[in-house]
Amino acid sequence: MTLSGHTNIINACAFQVIWWAGVLAGNQLVVIPALLIVWHFIVSKQKRHDVKVMFTCGLLGVLVDSLLTISGFFEFAVFPLWLGLLWGYFAISLNYSLGLFNHLPIAAQSLLGGIFGSLSYIGGANLGAVELPHGLLFSALGLFFIWSLLFPMLLQLAKIIGLKHSRTVFEKSI
Repeated sequence: MTLSGHTNIINACAFQVIWWAGVLAGNQLVVIPALLIVWHFIVSKQKRHDVKVMFTCGLLGVLVDSLLTISGFFEFAVFPLWLGLLWGYFAISLNYSLGLFNHLPIAAQSLLGGIFGSLSYIGGANLGAVELPHGLLFSALGLFFIWSLLFPMLLQLAKIIGLKHSRTVFEKSI
């Protein structure tokens, strides 16, 4: 799947808008991520593939965050609908702006996922979007570990879905 740099830049910017809207305004600006997801599917040339990746990888991310919330690792003042939409767009981004990480060795994916994944939640906590009741150090280490496993796994899962999608499209064209 070759995508233009222009598409990747738009995807990266949209993801940042969704993250900031969610972290700063919670569910109050939930229309922004919803509209950006709809916009993505209006302009996408691979809608079926993107839907599969969004639901598979996005639901896995929501499941991880739900387990962390149920276990008391995270605390939210209000049910974070915005976080589910953020996960959906993050999943879409795996084959767009985050697709560049596919070219790195798994160890690098793991390290970068651990660093930036944990920093995203710590940044969100510093801005009041989530509480980390176990303290900053323990939470950062836990999130680093989780994201060092989760990020390479999500990249691989999105790639596998893409390969299956490409094979199906090819078989239908024969």
